[in-house]
Amino acid sequence: MQTVSKRILVTGGAGFLGSHLCERLLARGHDILCVDNYFTGRKDNIAHLLREPH
Repeated sequence: MQTVSKRILVTGGAGFLGSHLCERLLARGHDILCVDNYFTGRKDNIAHLLREPH
């Protein structure tokens, strides 16, 4: 079964839950746009995702 790649917006993507969601979506081949104001999120949570080719 082939999955369709989607473009997905993740708000709060630098937080604990959002960063893990971004990892999972990237692993499944989706394009993501991560938006966060860093109020409680941390850039360290998503730094490794910035090196992804997507």
